[in-house]
Amino acid sequence: MMRSIRQGIPRLIGVSSLVAAMAGGVGVVGATSATAAPQAVPSAIVCTQSQPPTCFDTATGNVLQQGAQTGGNGNVLQQGAQTGGNGNVLQQGAQTGRGNGNVLQQGAQTGRGNGNVLQQGAQTGRGNGNVLQQGAQTGRGNGNVLQQGAQTGRGNGNVLQQGAQTGRGNGNVLQQGAQTGRGNGNVLQQGAQTGRGNGNVLQQGAQTGRGNGNVLQQGAQTGGNGNVLQQGAQTGRGNGNVLQQGAQTGPGNGNVLQQGAQTGPGNGNVLQQGAQTGGNGNVLQQGAQTGPGNGNVLQQGAQTGPGNGNVLQQGAQTGPGNGNVLQQGAQTGPGNGNVLQQGAQTGPGNGNVLQQGAQTGPGNGNVLQQGAQT
Repeated sequence: MMRSIRQGIPRLIGVSSLVAAMAGGVGVVGATSATAAPQAVPSAIVCTQSQPPTCFDTATGNVLQQGAQTGGNGNVLQQGAQTGGNGNVLQQGAQTGRGNGNVLQQGAQTGRGNGNVLQQGAQTGRGNGNVLQQGAQTGRGNGNVLQQGAQTGRGNGNVLQQGAQTGRGNGNVLQQGAQTGRGNGNVLQQGAQTGRGNGNVLQQGAQTGRGNGNVLQQGAQTGGNGNVLQQGAQTGRGNGNVLQQGAQTGPGNGNVLQQGAQTGPGNGNVLQQGAQTGGNGNVLQQGAQTGPGNGNVLQQGAQTGPGNGNVLQQGAQTGPGNGNVLQQGAQTGPGNGNVLQQGAQTGPGNGNVLQQGAQTGPGNGNVLQQGAQT
């Protein structure tokens, strides 16, 4: 027993001349030979008589257990190695930098970080106050929290859960996703962000552009700022748009899409189960508008001309009419202020009223009931 202790202590502290004499419960390192005169040697290593023994350095206050330590004060080592730093706790790991107050469990820290906590991971940068769980941090980030992921950039205050962050973003939160750009303050859930956007929220989607303040749910966005997407996609540079089960490819602003698509540069439009390629401030329900009309309302119909302020219900308007109302009919000319119910008007008439009939000429102020005017 004494021979194993005598051989083990020099290996722990790296000084072959020190020999531990176990007597009276505590052995003081520094005993001399029997023939030489006793000399006063300052106590350095003190070991208990327990099995296995516990040894500590009286000069530095370090406690050594099955490991090695070459620097620092007040450190505790368990099955690991530490070459620098003060007040660190290592369990089944290694710390080679000069960090202070770090806690390592089944991992390694090679940088000079302070106050870091590692569990089943590795930190190679100079980060401070980081927490790693089943992951790795290779950059110089500060105050980051990693769970089942990796951070390779220099981000600060990031939180990763089952994902990866490779850019220099700050204050980002990742859950089951990845962020490769330099975004700040982003929140990702089951998605990916590859651009440099700031303050974005992603849920089951992807953002590849540099947009800021966007919210994505089950969709994709490649540009724009302050947009909200739900089960859709936005590829243009629109701002403040809301998409639900649809797509917007143009640079419109402030649009609302529900089960439809908008491809033109319209602003302030509302689409429900339809498509709009131009115009501003229009409302579409189960229809389509392809011209640049303004303030039109479509329900189960289509408007292809540049009309303004028209209302369509179960019909179609192809001309540039203004202020027309269509119900179960069609208007193909540029008439203004016409009302159609179960009929059709093909000429450029103004102020006409049709009920169950048709008007094909350019008449004005006509009233038709169950008949036709050509």
